[in-house]
Amino acid sequence: MTIQTLEHCSLHYLNQWLTYDRGYCQALSSGDQETKLSALKSAGGFYRVARNLPREFDVKKGFARYQPVLEILDSVSKKQFKGNPVDKIREIKSEISAKYGGRNVLSLTTKFLWLKIKQPILIYDSRARIAVGSNNGDLRAYYEEWHNAFRKHQNEIKKICTKLPDLHLYAVEQEVGTKKYIKEVSSQSWFHERVFDIYLWNKGNNS
Repeated sequence: MTIQTLEHCSLHYLNQWLTYDRGYCQALSSGDQETKLSALKSAGGFYRVARNLPREFDVKKGFARYQPVLEILDSVSKKQFKGNPVDKIREIKSEISAKYGGRNVLSLTTKFLWLKIKQPILIYDSRARIAVGSNNGDLRAYYEEWHNAFRKHQNEIKKICTKLPDLHLYAVEQEVGTKKYIKEVSSQSWFHERVFDIYLWNKGNNS
């Protein structure tokens, strides 16, 4: 199969942002408890990580679905991940895992943390890991290889993203996805990183 171009990946992520991630990020940063829990449930389904959090560890114990995860996420702040994000991510992963029977929740942890604080979190995904060539479960190596690969494409991605405002008519959410809004969001460095995630996901899926 053909690996999708960076141009395709930039529009793909723009529409993913408008349809999914934008709402999740807003909910987790400023929503009330019910809104945050709803966002986590939706994100768990969209990112296909819900199966890693069996209901026997929250709902069947009398908690709201994902309540133990939200309590952990609510306790973290962006500044805690500066300098050495890998160790802090591992710490949060261990806390979530302990609440859910020792499950492997590395990918889930990075996805939820990204939705909470964005940079400097990198989303750990099995297909992206294959694409960058790091060993399974080695988050530090993944960070190193991901950044090495991103630097090779960074300028190209940034340039491609400057063209997205002119594609506003192809945005799935016309009311929000105005030319002005797209110009603002697509100029962010975290947006460029997520475009590269989509590129790696496609590359790993075809490996």
